[in-house]
Amino acid sequence: MVASRRSEWLIGFGVAVFSIGVVLASIWPAFFYSKIKDMMILRNGSMSFEIWRDIPIPIYLECFLFNITNMDDILAKKADKLQVEQIGPYVFREIHKKVNISWNNNSTVTYRNQRWWYYQPDMSSGSLADMVTSINPIVATIAYSIRNDNIMVKTLVDMVMRSYSQHMFLTANVSSWLFDGIQLPLLDFAAQIPALPYTIPFQKFGWFYTRNGSTTVDGVFATNTGEADFTRLGLTEMWQNKNRTMFNGKCGEVKGTTGELWALDSNVEEINIFATDLCTYMTLKKTGEIKRNGLSGLEFMADDSLFDNGHKYPDRSCYCDGLYEEDCLVGVLNVSACHFGAPAFVSLPHFYGLDDSPYPGKIEGLRPTEEHNFKMEIEPITGMPLFVRAQLQVNALVRHVPGISLVNQLPDPDTLVPMFWFREEIAVTPEYAEFAQSALDVRFGMVYGFYVLIVTGVALICSGVWFYRLSRFSVTREKESDKMAAQTFLDKNELIRTEKN
Repeated sequence: MVASRRSEWLIGFGVAVFSIGVVLASIWPAFFYSKIKDMMILRNGSMSFEIWRDIPIPIYLECFLFNITNMDDILAKKADKLQVEQIGPYVFREIHKKVNISWNNNSTVTYRNQRWWYYQPDMSSGSLADMVTSINPIVATIAYSIRNDNIMVKTLVDMVMRSYSQHMFLTANVSSWLFDGIQLPLLDFAAQIPALPYTIPFQKFGWFYTRNGSTTVDGVFATNTGEADFTRLGLTEMWQNKNRTMFNGKCGEVKGTTGELWALDSNVEEINIFATDLCTYMTLKKTGEIKRNGLSGLEFMADDSLFDNGHKYPDRSCYCDGLYEEDCLVGVLNVSACHFGAPAFVSLPHFYGLDDSPYPGKIEGLRPTEEHNFKMEIEPITGMPLFVRAQLQVNALVRHVPGISLVNQLPDPDTLVPMFWFREEIAVTPEYAEFAQSALDVRFGMVYGFYVLIVTGVALICSGVWFYRLSRFSVTREKESDKMAAQTFLDKNELIRTEKN
């Protein structure tokens, strides 16, 4: 009786423990993800908001400039190629924050970017006083903008430009090329040319001129908070109060994130990053899984479709409005409409990946390697960027234009001149990696705990069944023993009666 009661308790308790383990194991993933979503949804006071507003991870901007080393030979008509030498990096610590934040009723938040850059001499190679010779970007812009005008207009403009400069090259220090700007009288002249389709709103020229501390250069963003649809967390819904840019078709869509927030599906094959300097988005393809600081993540890299404009991938022909020979170059993106009509074409550094293009062969001094590719690693559960190596190169298209002698000085009449390239590299710090790992440990650790409950429940049930069978076996043995004893007693009595008779 006691053994039977014990088996009933064991079986009953085992069923309860087993049931609790099964229920918790089945609902835990949904519960865990709901908590992760609650932390990641962009709202005032959420964990993701604090990180998104003031990015706490160190960001460094590395700038590399191409110095033209054979200017004298080119002007003397003794060179057959343009020779360049990469100098740098010139490293700047970037402070990045969101300002003018306002919350909208459609699950979006509107804001502006504000960024500061601080020179890091100990991390740099060279000095900001280093002198760099490159082509004069204003000369190239004016020539490119009026290339299709009549010969009289071009000849007149050329005469005026020659009164400012006798050749198309420009020498200045690194500081001026980057942030301080170069004072160019041609800028004032360009503002008076009615044929130019754009008004250049600068008094100086510099790649990052007026950007330090600016809240207007990057424009106005409207980003999805993920409140109504978590899968859209971090996606750029509007830029400059529009959902389209100047490109046609799907190329003009405002889409992708700005790189800080991600709601990834582990099966995603590509990601989109919206780049304001390109007025479009860039697509990176998944290349595999990686480990960084103990965290598992997905790796995304650029392939040959990144800046294709229909040459290999017909669906990207919307980046090309004209003829390939005029406006669309193989493997580089024409962003002139995004930069006041300047003949600016974007590529990966050192023309990496442009094996089908004739332009790299016209330049001596380029050394493309796999390290020049665009790369991003993301932990898919928390959406945390683990590593970012964002790098782009700005090039100026210089073609001989009849009537404009200043741009007819390069050895090749059709040259894509590398001007400079930059790299922003961000790596998750050990502190944030440890925080993410702790969250993931809770996710898997709790599941393992629930599995222990399930196994414990099964063990208790098996123990109860074993005790029950043992008690039944004991009762059966007792009954058989009693039966045998009774039979023996009867047999003895029968034997005694038989002997008496």
